[in-house]
Amino acid sequence: MFTLSQTSRAWFIDRARQAREERLVQKERERAAVVIQAHVRSFLCRSRLQRDIRREIDDFFKADDPGSTKRSALCIFKVARKLLFVFRIKEDNERFEKLCRSILSSMDAENEPKVWYVSLACSKDLTLLWIKQIKSILWYCCDFLKQLKPEILQDSRLITLYLTMLVTFTDTSTWKILRGKGESLRPAMNHICANIMGHLNQHGFYSVLQRCDGLFPDLVSHTARNNPVRWSVGRSWYDWQLSH
Repeated sequence: MFTLSQTSRAWFIDRARQAREERLVQKERERAAVVIQAHVRSFLCRSRLQRDIRREIDDFFKADDPGSTKRSALCIFKVARKLLFVFRIKEDNERFEKLCRSILSSMDAENEPKVWYVSLACSKDLTLLWIKQIKSILWYCCDFLKQLKPEILQDSRLITLYLTMLVTFTDTSTWKILRGKGESLRPAMNHICANIMGHLNQHGFYSVLQRCDGLFPDLVSHTARNNPVRWSVGRSWYDWQLSH
């Protein structure tokens, strides 16, 4: 039989063990609570930031009505960065459409170099950022082209819009910045176009155009005609993908 002192000692050790286990459980609960709170705060902060950014973008496009002064290329570049930062294809499809229309409108401006979106490609500080941005924008155009249905009138207009974006920024022939004295920039701009086309080809650009060929043959043939080498490379790459 255990003596009284032995029984008391065993009881004391058992109580100490239980207390230690309870403290460990409590610490785990506190740690879990901190992690959950951090995730919730992070989610709320991101949601608030995204909501504020989208509000800024919406305000930008609301102010960008036909009667207003044309926005500078830098303004469009900045709002595009914001949109790409929060971009979700289903939630931001209308904002993306407005961005593309704003970019194309800037390219149509007469004798306003600061308005032409492509003018940022000549900026020493922004060239690489601009190339990265236009690559992202053009590939999102391709993503939309995969989803749009030409038999729906609104979709048909969007298909024309996104194909026009692709044509405009894969061919320098319509760039007003290259007229007159700007002709000296053509080799560098052609190189940028080749870089953009290479990026698009690697992601399946030819397969997108192939889908659109029967729908908008004039726009697609324009791309092929003005970029024969790049088109050939894109087709070869796509055919190679199918054979492997």
